[in-house]
Amino acid sequence: MRKRKLNDRELEELLRQLPKVSDPRHPSEIYQGLSLKKKKKRIPVWVIPGLATGAVLVLLFILSPTLTSWDNVANNSDHAELSVESTESPQESSRAADNADSNAMSPFSTEESLDNTIEETLTANEYEEPTAVYPDDLENNQIFTFSIPDPNAQLIVPVTVLVDKIEQKTWFDLYEETMVKLDEEEWGLSEYFPLEASMSYDEGNQSVNVDVAANHTYGYGSTAETIFTSILKESFPVEKVKKVTFTTDGQRGIELGNYGTISELQTEEGANQAYFFFYSGKEDRPYLVPSAEHFGTISEAFAKMRVDQEVLGLKASLPKDLVLEKSDGEGSGKTLYLKVSEDFSMDDDFLDSLEAIFLTARNFGYDFIRFENGNTEHVGPFDLSKELPLPVAPNKKMIELN
Repeated sequence: MRKRKLNDRELEELLRQLPKVSDPRHPSEIYQGLSLKKKKKRIPVWVIPGLATGAVLVLLFILSPTLTSWDNVANNSDHAELSVESTESPQESSRAADNADSNAMSPFSTEESLDNTIEETLTANEYEEPTAVYPDDLENNQIFTFSIPDPNAQLIVPVTVLVDKIEQKTWFDLYEETMVKLDEEEWGLSEYFPLEASMSYDEGNQSVNVDVAANHTYGYGSTAETIFTSILKESFPVEKVKKVTFTTDGQRGIELGNYGTISELQTEEGANQAYFFFYSGKEDRPYLVPSAEHFGTISEAFAKMRVDQEVLGLKASLPKDLVLEKSDGEGSGKTLYLKVSEDFSMDDDFLDSLEAIFLTARNFGYDFIRFENGNTEHVGPFDLSKELPLPVAPNKKMIELN
């Protein structure tokens, strides 16, 4: 019958049964002895295996009474391991035994425990990071919001990219460099940038000129035309760009099929729109996307946000049982005061809905928001007992230009 190999636990138990070894010498004496030995002639390599074999045989002879209750060790490597362990210093043997006891008590190794702890921490914090861009983000970053089509070309998703400010470069230089770095497919959206065109900025007229080739594809079909014009209207900062002009091979105008020949477009800034959820299928959390519809009041927008927009593939961003009531409050007209129904409790899973409320309020011209009568003090990093600054743009992404 094949001899059974001892497992780690049995080896540890066997080591504990060895007689305790003590050395009455002072540590300085031991160190001096070791130093003298180092100066002696090195033992030839061929002698070492013989010494090791002899040590194993002596050890087996000493331990043979103790081992009668155990199965024979499977091979010489196990004896060698035992020999090495027994020749350790008393301090090292004590530490090894302590570590063995500690490891025996733990159901996982140290590495596994660390991995589990990290995973649990990441899971706990998964929804605590806001997805929108806030005023604090602007201190050291330049932001650009690009409108990008979804994979089905049904809607436009605004994605706000943050890059480091570089004093030696203009905002338009950074814009063009950022446009090349966009990773739409990785974000679960359609590859669209960079545009197949050359662009230039006229600061005096606050305009961007887009020059395309005569064989451009932006006029192939009504969907392509609509996406092209919508993206250019919404992908430039309105405080710097008031209009987009077009040329084809340097000649004024661009042919866009159903639109005919156009020479310019006015840029637009969204107003009085509601924000919904869009799930790309690649991101766990939703994109926050403004509605195509414009509303007369913010209360109407909140009511609409409880209902899916099936035609565009947008999902409701507010639960049906949440009642938000606008109140007058105290302070400037730039602060939105909202009363939350007493029976509704918000938790960290409500963070995306909370940001949808924030962005909708910003779209209606508010700069701050204050909640009243709510049962929740915190959602993610937000303290709902205080007046909160509203985000400046949705769907934050970070890009390194260098």
